[in-house]
Amino acid sequence: MDIRQVNKKQTGAALITVMIVVFIMMAIIAHLTVTNFRTIKRLGNRQLVEQASTIAFSAIDFGRAGLGTSASTSQVDTLKDIWAQPIPKVKLFDDVYMSGSVIDEQGKFNLNDLVNRYGQVNPNVLKQFTSLLTYINLSPDLATAIAYYMAAPQYQGSISTQYSMSNPPSRPAGRPLVDITELMLVKGMDATTLQRMLKYVTVIPVNNFGFASESSVESQTQNSDTVSNFGNGLQVNVNTAMPEVIAAKAGMPVNVAQRMISERQAKSFASQSEVVTFLGKNGIMNEKDGPNANKYNLSGLGVTSNYFTIHAVVDDQQDQVKWVALVYRQNRSGQWPQILWRHPE
Repeated sequence: MDIRQVNKKQTGAALITVMIVVFIMMAIIAHLTVTNFRTIKRLGNRQLVEQASTIAFSAIDFGRAGLGTSASTSQVDTLKDIWAQPIPKVKLFDDVYMSGSVIDEQGKFNLNDLVNRYGQVNPNVLKQFTSLLTYINLSPDLATAIAYYMAAPQYQGSISTQYSMSNPPSRPAGRPLVDITELMLVKGMDATTLQRMLKYVTVIPVNNFGFASESSVESQTQNSDTVSNFGNGLQVNVNTAMPEVIAAKAGMPVNVAQRMISERQAKSFASQSEVVTFLGKNGIMNEKDGPNANKYNLSGLGVTSNYFTIHAVVDDQQDQVKWVALVYRQNRSGQWPQILWRHPE
């Protein structure tokens, strides 16, 4: 073989080897570049989230300040108060915007009232909740399902078997709810139903978690510590509640509750006595007003609130960071409400 041909073959093989080595090196460099880029982006995103969360916490404090100020200047809580006005989208710096809102949770039906402190299902509140579900065109059977999901194990009856025999097996909570999304674990609940319920119901940790409230009158008898005694749950604020919630709590027709909504738009109810007077003019008498009066429970209706959620949104035009906090306002001295919990929304 001609030596020139041999040299040509060796040169070609060497060139191929070099090209392979270069390709491998390029692949390694590309991998490192992508990895570093992802790391930098991940760190950047984390820093962005931390900064946005800090801003959201400030927005929550702003809402707490508004609630404190409102309480010190008024003896009632209404949708006309400063805290009830949404925080518009405000530019903070560069392309970062903040917005938020405060929601009165005592304008909703408290599901945790379905069980008493001993874990028994409260028949009074169960009746109220059944009515509410009927008013909003949802299955009334859900009331029993939710109540016994929260009941203590010794009071759950056959419902525990339904959960243990399901696939996959589970078990009822056996305690009050901490977050409204826990309802998705209840048999018969689905995302659509939960979405429809959200503006009517809440889970306030009253009594069961040791928190007290100036407006959490439960209309209980003198022996309130006996296991078999049941009250009527946390009061709802007639100045902020939906008519269906008001009707369910008091056991009155929805059309009367709707008249209350029209009345409060003109003038908010300033006291519980004003509520009773208005309802009396509309044929709704308290159960103590005589044997011939219609039997309604008006003790579940109030004009003040202590539990609110504050919602904060931070937006940089590309991503949003949302936080929500449940706060408890103990009095009307102007003190900021206490944060009970806070988490991303």
